[in-house]
Amino acid sequence: MPRRRDFLSQLGLAAAALAMDAAELRAESAPQQSNWDTSWLDRLAKARYRVVFNANVIDDGGVFSYASTFFDQYHEVHNTTDAETIPVVVFRRLGTPMALNDHLWDRYELGKETKTDDRDTGTAARRNVFWPAGRSAGNAATKIETLHKRGMISLVCNISLGNMGRRFAEQANRNVEEVQQEVRTNLVPGAIVVPSGVYALIRAQNAGCAFMPGS
Repeated sequence: MPRRRDFLSQLGLAAAALAMDAAELRAESAPQQSNWDTSWLDRLAKARYRVVFNANVIDDGGVFSYASTFFDQYHEVHNTTDAETIPVVVFRRLGTPMALNDHLWDRYELGKETKTDDRDTGTAARRNVFWPAGRSAGNAATKIETLHKRGMISLVCNISLGNMGRRFAEQANRNVEEVQQEVRTNLVPGAIVVPSGVYALIRAQNAGCAFMPGS
């Protein structure tokens, strides 16, 4: 019986994941805004080596260790500069909170929701512990702020942001559109909203990026 329960639990998680992917695909064909920021494609075109990471779970921020390793080991082996090596991180699904700023982490208690602890306080994080290079415990080289300075591109799924905003609004009994706008305008500095995570992953590969999972 325990094995059967484990199997059914895993089956349920897989079904939920497939449903989330299907929602992104459906939303991608729906009417969207026409002024998406595509400046990141111009930046990619100038790089010799490119990779895109699918950050669809938090996994203790492991994707940022991968991005840092990409910079460092290409420099070690191929003597590249940071400008010649550009990693793209696509924040989507359960990984989207890593792209939200301190205001949202505090207001909606995202540390508790995502089971992310702040090592400085020993409690559930009330700030984005993946962002700051010098404020929070941990390796500064694997913080988003540091990686942005080195040239990492952060893309955030608009569908995930909308879904999170709706959920936050329902929890707080607030206007849905108002909260969705709050979510979309409170990202970590430098993050770019894209139509969907599916779009971003495919478009980055169209632009020459190798693909890697983010966990």
